Amino acid sequence: MKLSLCVVVVMFHRNQAALLSIQLLAVCHVRAVSDNHVQVQVVRGDPVIFNCNISAGNVTQINWTKGKFLFAHRILVNSTFSNFTYQNVAIDPCCLSNLTILNAQHEDTGLYKCVMTYKHGITTTTWNLTVLEKHKENPLSIQLWILIYILAPVIGLLLCGITAAVCYHRKVRSRSPEDDSVQVQSLPQSEAEVVLRIGTDGRMNTKHRSQYMERLNSIYGLY
Repeated sequence: MKLSLCVVVVMFHRNQAALLSIQLLAVCHVRAVSDNHVQVQVVRGDPVIFNCNISAGNVTQINWTKGKFLFAHRILVNSTFSNFTYQNVAIDPCCLSNLTILNAQHEDTGLYKCVMTYKHGITTTTWNLTVLEKHKENPLSIQLWILIYILAPVIGLLLCGITAAVCYHRKVRSRSPEDDSVQVQSLPQSEAEVVLRIGTDGRMNTKHRSQYMERLNSIYGLY
C-alpha cells in the first residue's frame, strides 16, 4: 500500500513537472520579444507621430505607456483602458497603432513605449523624445536683413544711373572732336557766303540805281 502510494506521488510529480515544463515552453514562446529603440528630437510646438508597426494581422492587444500612464486595448474583446490625462496626446480609435502629440512641449519629453501582443510573441518599440527650444532670431540680424532688403533696390537704381551717365559722357566725348572740327570748318564758309551775298546784292543795287538815274536824265534832257 505504501509502495503504490509512493508510485502515485512520483507519477503526480512527474506529470506536474511535465505540465510545468509545457507551460514554461509556451510562455517562453509567447514572450518572444522584439525590442526597438528610436531617438526622436523635435522643436517645441511641432507635432509628433509615433507609429507602432503591425507586422502581422493577428494582434491581440496594443499597449501604449508613458511613465505611469497606460493605454491598453484588447482587440478580441474590444475593450479599452486608459489613464492618459495628456490633452496634448491623441490615439486615433481607427488606428490604435499611432500616437500623436499635437503640440510638443517640454513636459512631453520622455520615453513612449508601444507593446504589440501577438499570438506568438511581443513587439516593443520605444521612442526617447527630446523637445528642443525654438531658435530665437537675433534682433540685430533681423534689422540687418530688413536694411539689406530695402537698400538693395536703391543701390541697383544708383548703379544703373551711374552706368547710364558714364555711357552718355563717353558718347559725348567720342563725338565732340569731330563736331568741333566740322563747326570750325563750317563757320568761315557760312560767314564768307553771307559777306559775298551782301556784296553782290550791294553791287546789283548800285548798278540798278545808276541805270535808273541815266534813264531819268535822258527823259528830262539833263544830258
